[in-house]
Amino acid sequence: METIYLIVFSLGIIGVSFYYFPFFICIFLSIIVVGVSFFYNRKISVFIALILTIFLYRLDTKIYKDIVSVGDVVDIEGSVISGRGKINKIDGKFPLKRMYFLVDRVEDSDIFLNGTVEKITRKSWGNYYKIVPDIVEKDSNFFKEYFKKNIESITEDFGSDFENFYKGIILGEGELLDYELVKKFRKIGISHLLVISGLHISIIIYGILNFLKIFKMKKEIRYSLAMIFLSIYVFSIGLSPSVFRAYIMGCIYLLGNILYEKVNSKKSLCVAFIVSLIINPQWLYSISFIMSYGAVFSIIYVYPIIPKFKFKKIINSLILILTIQICMMPITFIFFKNIQIFSFISNFILIPIGSLFVLFAFFNLFLSFFSLGWIGSYITYFMYLFFMKSVDVLENIPYLTLEL
Repeated sequence: METIYLIVFSLGIIGVSFYYFPFFICIFLSIIVVGVSFFYNRKISVFIALILTIFLYRLDTKIYKDIVSVGDVVDIEGSVISGRGKINKIDGKFPLKRMYFLVDRVEDSDIFLNGTVEKITRKSWGNYYKIVPDIVEKDSNFFKEYFKKNIESITEDFGSDFENFYKGIILGEGELLDYELVKKFRKIGISHLLVISGLHISIIIYGILNFLKIFKMKKEIRYSLAMIFLSIYVFSIGLSPSVFRAYIMGCIYLLGNILYEKVNSKKSLCVAFIVSLIINPQWLYSISFIMSYGAVFSIIYVYPIIPKFKFKKIINSLILILTIQICMMPITFIFFKNIQIFSFISNFILIPIGSLFVLFAFFNLFLSFFSLGWIGSYITYFMYLFFMKSVDVLENIPYLTLEL
């Protein structure tokens, strides 16, 4: 087994063990991994030991495993929408399980909050903490606020539903989306289109590289500028498991072209996995993380071994979508208690339409930087209406997704 695969496997096992068992179990497993690798290659074992040590340190110091009680004073970093928010960090650590909070008279934004826990409501998907705030500080993000204002300018003539959908798809603000719409997307098996993923990153890279060709730049400069613009976008919208995975793989692709090195997509996925867990080990317990890596794993590792039809792009595209659906079926069953039966049909139709909307939305946002957003606003709105109408039609097809 190659070293990178051993590291990926080890991080996964140790991370899962941390969720269920005391920390010394993780240390014991790490010692076993390093010991086994030592007998095969001493130099590699030193590298593996370094990676596992860093990971163990991050687990022990950056994951919040304590129990929050009424009366506790906590520091929270999170985002607020209509008085409800998701906790991204509590007392400077990432929560092991999903945690949410409720506050009164706090403006919708990303915030830093210090307050006293007044009430705890326990739900199956996570706990809600009613907090009386003492200190509230807004987490300002210049680029994200700039993007928001431009989107609001683009959508001002078309209603709040279009604006919220635009922000949700392009800026990752899924909390703005109507719950009934989210349920509808989940029902027909296309909820993955509501999150920022490799589709967005690919469109940004493709768009920037082709735009910069106009200026007759050297390849190294074009790809370097693309990486800078991509980084600004990603760190503006905030890091999520799927975004960061796509970002790392995108950066590896760009660096490969800058350095004239061949890029291996399988190893790129492994590198993204390792870097993601080193930065935020809590992501391993995130549904978004599991689904993102599960979907890309099926594309990179499973789809290539399936026989293809020569010169049959449509059939091969359908096979790809069906492959992803089958590989993701255990995950959707465990976390969402449903089985996607014919949702590959809705994906086959809606992924191209959704991709076109994202393409037009990004292009329109780019035009807005020069106060020209109005040029493509009607086309983008038309794509939105066409996409939503297609969703409404496909919703009537029986057995796309079977709820259990």
